[in-house]
Amino acid sequence: MNPPLMDRLRRAVADDRLRPLDLALADWCLRHGSGEPVAAAMALVSRAAGDGHTCLPLDTPPALPGDRPLWSGDGLPAMLRESPLVGGPDDENRPLIYDRNALYLQRYHDYERRLAARLRELMAVEPAPVDFAPLIPGGPLFDAVWTGPGEPQWQAVAAFVALRRRLAVISGGPGTGKTYTVVRLMRLLMETAVAAGHPPPVIQLAAPTGKAAARMMESVRRGLAEMGESGGLPDRIAALLPREATTLHRLLGLTRHSIQPHHHRDRPLATDTVIVDEASMVDLPLMTKLAEAVPDHGRLILLGDRYQLASVESGSVLAELCRPAGVNAFSRPQREAAGALLAGYAPPPGAAPENRLLADHVVTLRTSHRFRPDSPIGRLAAAVNAGDMERLVEIADHGHTDVTVRLWDDAAAGGFEAALHTLPGELADAYHPLFEADRPEETLAALERTRLLTATRIGPTGSETLNRRITEHLARRHGLDPNHRWYHGRPVLITHNDYRAGLFNGDTGVCLRGADGRLRVWFASRDGLRALLPTALPEHETAYAMTVHKSQGSEFEAVTLLLPAHETPLLTRELIYTGLTRARERITILGARGPLEAALRKTTRRASKLAERLSGH
Repeated sequence: MNPPLMDRLRRAVADDRLRPLDLALADWCLRHGSGEPVAAAMALVSRAAGDGHTCLPLDTPPALPGDRPLWSGDGLPAMLRESPLVGGPDDENRPLIYDRNALYLQRYHDYERRLAARLRELMAVEPAPVDFAPLIPGGPLFDAVWTGPGEPQWQAVAAFVALRRRLAVISGGPGTGKTYTVVRLMRLLMETAVAAGHPPPVIQLAAPTGKAAARMMESVRRGLAEMGESGGLPDRIAALLPREATTLHRLLGLTRHSIQPHHHRDRPLATDTVIVDEASMVDLPLMTKLAEAVPDHGRLILLGDRYQLASVESGSVLAELCRPAGVNAFSRPQREAAGALLAGYAPPPGAAPENRLLADHVVTLRTSHRFRPDSPIGRLAAAVNAGDMERLVEIADHGHTDVTVRLWDDAAAGGFEAALHTLPGELADAYHPLFEADRPEETLAALERTRLLTATRIGPTGSETLNRRITEHLARRHGLDPNHRWYHGRPVLITHNDYRAGLFNGDTGVCLRGADGRLRVWFASRDGLRALLPTALPEHETAYAMTVHKSQGSEFEAVTLLLPAHETPLLTRELIYTGLTRARERITILGARGPLEAALRKTTRRASKLAERLSGH
């Protein structure tokens, strides 16, 4: 006899296969008239949402991890349709929604449906005519160096697509020219409007985190300055171009006290174009609110890396837009409209996109100029993207000074344990400049030179453990009390948005003792350096080590990527790729061979029906 459902669910919570929240929701279902199958489905769909999935597919009977299905047979859909707690695709007033043979929590079904509807509206707008003269490769705007051998100049193609369409997705890895493209695109938008006698368009730059917004702003300012220095940017146009970027939360008027934005479909943003960087980090609810806040006449341009980790919260919107579009698999009409930009280009054989309409809105930049094709880090990233462990080891064995990969066949044999024992001391050496510098700008610059990235937050190889151990090493060296939270040289990472303090999730700062003897935490902001008392900070943590998820939107001169000794669901190809591409100059990967091989075979595919809805099916 099978044990009662709640007993099985409680054991799953004890084994960390379910969360207490999932158990509580199943219990709520039972107390409100559902049968056990529906209560079990509620627990599983809640757990799926916690793991980043938008829905729970029911193609096969769902089960708890490592357990048999919670029910047998194919009668679940009928039970769901008969339950008073489950609604259909047009009935949003139930806690669970059954649609497209998948089960949703009501809020995620609503977000997915609304986002698909809004994106289809943007995609349905008739393409605009485009003036090709400024886009010609080698012309005044697009330097012919930004292309691979025999390939179209993808940066110019991306600008063409963004000028032609109301929705454009520009995907590319580090150094492929996303900012290069955006700076020139903004100039073209401005010059076209001014030449036609129209008011200058309002362009908003935004990113999901404060750190990513600051990097976007810095990159755009640098790109505009370089264009101006070359004499190719008229002063009257330069004065009109945006040089500020903000977080999406601030752009939309979202606060931690409400999920309702100030700007929405009925009160759209006062803008003509919204350009969002690091779009892979934008979750489903936030992307829905953003898309609905774009005015009907406006453009939405998403920049990101289709191969990076998805958002921490539910949904993987950028991947759901890029995957069914293929890689530069444009339709024949779009290739013909592009003229010389795509002359002679045809998508590779067998590269037909799943969604032909979406394919004309997505451009993938192919050539990296941060990592040359022959650079060790670039080749390592390509090997990870291909899931090629043999190639990864071959690159590492070449003895490159900017790539170090140390793998142990048996994490319990002692070698890995020894490396893990010495690592905090080695990192303490790298962080020593934080304790010597007394000028905020020098200290903040030193903080961005190196970072330890981990796959997990807890455990022997987690960021919490490594932060504590590095702190202990530094405390012994500098005569600090490791039990005192605040000290000169402590780096901090903000983990929660605080609009009053002007600090956002992902911002990093350093605590320094001033001439008056008081400790203050310094941050670099768009308005310059600013200092706050430690007691004024929002939620934060020490930042010698951070998870790869929290490092998104950042880059460092040198990165040490520490992998766990055993396989974990968090360890995927996307996590490895994201971690190593945070490094500009040097990458060190430490870990056990088995978990790394397993990670390269495992790609993140979050359950969602967004791509299906965008296809109109």
